[in-house]
Amino acid sequence: MRSLVRAAALAVIVLAAAWQPAAFATSLSVAPTRVELGPTARSGSIVLENTGTTTTTVQVETFAWPRGHSVEALEPTRGLLAVPAVFVLPAGERQVIRVASREPAAGDVETAYRLLITEVPTEDPTSAAGIRFALRLSLPVFITPPAARAAPSWSWRNGAGGRSLEVQNDGNAHLHVRRLVIREKATGRLLAEIEQPSYVLARGRHSWPDLVPAAAGPLAVEAVTNLGELSLDLDG
Repeated sequence: MRSLVRAAALAVIVLAAAWQPAAFATSLSVAPTRVELGPTARSGSIVLENTGTTTTTVQVETFAWPRGHSVEALEPTRGLLAVPAVFVLPAGERQVIRVASREPAAGDVETAYRLLITEVPTEDPTSAAGIRFALRLSLPVFITPPAARAAPSWSWRNGAGGRSLEVQNDGNAHLHVRRLVIREKATGRLLAEIEQPSYVLARGRHSWPDLVPAAAGPLAVEAVTNLGELSLDLDG
């Protein structure tokens, strides 16, 4: 049986020249973890809190998010404004970050952005190695037209490494897949469980590669999404 796949819900990237547990004296938390705007409500806010023990400097950047999930897939944009762009956040303090759209509504298809909140790297004076690190939070921002909705189509695809689950979102708003469970249809035996949330943008596609062996029999798929809990009976 394939090992269970688990990951944290919030995308957190830690970049370091070298790493030791003692170097992480600051810690950032954010709420909410995504911003949802609309044609008539074109601004919102998030709250960033420094739950660590030292003061930190934070930089906030905005990017267009046309495809993919990596930072490399993002594109610089002036279409989204976030203020303040740079600020100092003492230990135990909070900062409200205002987010607003600077572009007119783009028809009937949802527009997606990413808000990158990065802790500016600092040297640790207690470390002989001169450790530098940066904590980065990546938050989605959606500008959604009225009545826009995801329209997913699911399918299996066989490959050399196993069977992959794919979803094509033909709707005009994002699909948020929070959890996937794959079982043998005949016995109910658990084959894979994915708890790493994924966004499938409007008119976009996403794949979970090599989830089960290619020779696996009929499968039952349960998906927890922003459309509700889906039970998928797929051929292949």
